[in-house]
Amino acid sequence: MLFPVYVLLGLILLFISMGYFRDVLSFVGVNSKFSYLLAFEVSVLSLSLSPVNLVVKEVKRIAKIPSYDVVYVFGIPFYIPRLSHTYATTLIALNFGGAIMPLILSLTLMYFTFHYIVLILFATLFLIIISKILSKVIEGVGVVMHPIVPPLFAVLISYILFMGKPELIPVSAYISSVLGTLIGADLLNLRKILDSSPQIVSIGGMGSFDGIFLSGLFSIVIGEILISLL
Repeated sequence: MLFPVYVLLGLILLFISMGYFRDVLSFVGVNSKFSYLLAFEVSVLSLSLSPVNLVVKEVKRIAKIPSYDVVYVFGIPFYIPRLSHTYATTLIALNFGGAIMPLILSLTLMYFTFHYIVLILFATLFLIIISKILSKVIEGVGVVMHPIVPPLFAVLISYILFMGKPELIPVSAYISSVLGTLIGADLLNLRKILDSSPQIVSIGGMGSFDGIFLSGLFSIVIGEILISLL
């Protein structure tokens, strides 16, 4: 029952993201036909590759497992708790749809805006700090942060930095939001996540519905709304 709903929401998100990705590519000078093609590829691949994870590292950690020894005294069992040590293996992976595709698009936009790379990196550093402060690690769930928070801060700092070139506000907002969320919320909290010894840590694991993907998309939407009001 949930699968058709997921497909429907995915298709809606596909068509919405395609238009906004096309806009942000055109803002950096990509010609109309090529921007449509790139936007279509990024949107389709983000959706279709959402279930796919690329394992980048295997982490082995010593884990303490509670167990009990049974001792019988005059036929009466007594349970003596003890801790045994074993190695727990955790796989660290990047989700194609939720992390790798937004990262590829961000690097592509950075390539076309290399003249402004210092300002964009400054905005990214700002978002890394914000994401680190506002994100929380919940055991059994992972990193939690409202997906609208990074876009709001990303658009704000991008507006301050690119007041003179408003078409770059959504571009800077997208890059800083994606990289800021990826680094600040996920990578910098990785040690806390590993403390619970999960079997796999998938960064961007919810695919097109992950905070990294949605934060980037919302950044473009809010950025375009802002420049339309200027």
